[in-house]
Amino acid sequence: MFCSINIWAQSSFGLNGLWNLADKSTALLNSLDNNPSNYILLRDWGLSFSYGGEFSKPVASNIYLISLSKRFGNHTLTARYTPGYEKEFLFSNGSSIILEDSSFQSLNSRFTYNELLGFGYAYKFSPKFSVGFSLRYFTQEFNNETFKPVSVGDTLFFLERENLIETTNFWKGDIGFSYFLNDWLSLSIASINLLNFGEQSIGEENEQYEIRTDKAASLRLSFIPFSQTSLNFLYETNNSFQLGMNKIFNIYDSEIGLSIAALHDKYQLPFINGLLAGLTYSNDFLGITLSGVKYFQNRNKSYSFSEFKEVGINNLMNNKYSFNKAVLTFSFTLNTIQERLVEFLSVDIAKEIYPTFFEAYIDSPFAYGRVVNLTDKSVSVKPLGMIEGINNNYIQSPVVTIQPKDTAIVPFFTMPLDYYNKQKTEISQAYFMLTTSGEEADDKIQAPILINGVNSWDGRVRNLRYFIKKGIEYSMGYSKNILSGKKNLLDTIVYSLSSFYKAKYIFNDFVKELVYTSDPRATTEYVQFPHETIKLRGGDCDDLSVCYSSLLESVGIETALVDYKNTDAIRHVNILFNTKLTPDDAKLITENDTKYFIRKDENGEDEIWIPVETTSLTDFNSAWEFGADKFFDEAIKNFGLAAGKVEIIDVY
Repeated sequence: MFCSINIWAQSSFGLNGLWNLADKSTALLNSLDNNPSNYILLRDWGLSFSYGGEFSKPVASNIYLISLSKRFGNHTLTARYTPGYEKEFLFSNGSSIILEDSSFQSLNSRFTYNELLGFGYAYKFSPKFSVGFSLRYFTQEFNNETFKPVSVGDTLFFLERENLIETTNFWKGDIGFSYFLNDWLSLSIASINLLNFGEQSIGEENEQYEIRTDKAASLRLSFIPFSQTSLNFLYETNNSFQLGMNKIFNIYDSEIGLSIAALHDKYQLPFINGLLAGLTYSNDFLGITLSGVKYFQNRNKSYSFSEFKEVGINNLMNNKYSFNKAVLTFSFTLNTIQERLVEFLSVDIAKEIYPTFFEAYIDSPFAYGRVVNLTDKSVSVKPLGMIEGINNNYIQSPVVTIQPKDTAIVPFFTMPLDYYNKQKTEISQAYFMLTTSGEEADDKIQAPILINGVNSWDGRVRNLRYFIKKGIEYSMGYSKNILSGKKNLLDTIVYSLSSFYKAKYIFNDFVKELVYTSDPRATTEYVQFPHETIKLRGGDCDDLSVCYSSLLESVGIETALVDYKNTDAIRHVNILFNTKLTPDDAKLITENDTKYFIRKDENGEDEIWIPVETTSLTDFNSAWEFGADKFFDEAIKNFGLAAGKVEIIDVY
């Protein structure tokens, strides 16, 4: 029997070694055999070239493989040409003839098996899950020698040697997936001989010599007990398995890897019938792998034609007729696109958008992204977000550093446009982007987000200050117009009482034609801007407090909102304003110490603040009286401030 070069064919057995699927060695590209899901860890372009030989008699060598791969986003395509994937058997088929010199001449049968082409496609659904399939093209040729009689004259004839050749070609298709359960355990499942099609009909006498294509499946587990060390188990339901381990060493910007695996095939002896080992070196551009198979059984044994006829060929790469072999593989990668270092796993909207709260989102994220570092190094990520209709451009959030292979929660901040004026609530889209170098995005994602109308309010008194600030320009003109009419009176007042009398004059003019009106029931609170309250001549407690506070702030009088947090759903708000008077000067405005509240300024000096009930639309003195009574009873007497039932919120 004569055997030529072995090929890799039907099973997941490959000659580069048994490596963990998470490894990114450049040298392990383009495998359709030992990577069941055909998930190729490739950035852009990949080219591989393999040259190997078998230690038969004589030693045979050939080009095994030339392959090309290309990645498009989450898609990867592979094509390979395999001129050296060939297996040939030469037998004496048992027939012979006695020649005139009484010698015997045997007839031979030559069977040739080839895998010529391979194609693969893979899709990465997430960093943890990928699915792929492969198609490979096989040819089989059966050449049987025979003799046919040739007549010479009327009575004489002789026998002439004749070759009866039959061929059959077929495609083999398989599918598989890989899933990383966590950072230390991965699983892959793939079919073996799932699809076989395109075969031509051949004679019954040759059918028994065809490649066996029994359907089976392979299951692979990879366990990483230590960093860069992997234990791998590959089991095929046709009762074959591989058990091995590999170790990767990082040296500067390169990797060196060692792999060894024990082989078991039910058609071969002994039980562990060989070892498959590999040594690889790789960097970002080049990968070199030297690998080989050592069988424990004597491979120089001759087999009879009848034995071959009975057992056949189940696996062209690893069978009882295979010789020890070695393969040298060179792989090259070309990266014409930016490497993706990080990737979104998900994004969660933390809060809906209230456009008037333009400063609230600077310190409080509106969304959080769950981001994974795809590399073996720490990566600094620059997050950017943009809300359609709210932002004109992407808003950058603080840079986040993510450790190797780790997952981090990345916050996204925003700042609504000052001139946003839509009053209706609508659903918009938020766009998120991650960059690690330059301006090109590593990954993008989008999510729907609710944008409330410009008058919408979340019911938190603290956020009324944004309505005050946004209406300050209108309020300045309105207040100055009032005070200009009181100029003569203000000029005669002691300077220390200036803030008190300005507040009094503004209130008395402001409330002349206002009435109290409550908000209509709605899914969100509705707050009027100062110009709307004055134009509509009314509002509820929050509208009136916003308007009066804005009028005072516009002329330099400090204000604070007082939030009365009742136990029921009804809450109330009014204001305090700073008279700038010291406690010793309080007698200039009142002898009743329950009508004011002492607060410290930024220098620690005491100042007199006056509560004003803005819903008291009669005059300043009445509003002061009502506001002071309520504040004293609930905030001081009943310890509302101490218990947190009353809160003072500075506007600025």
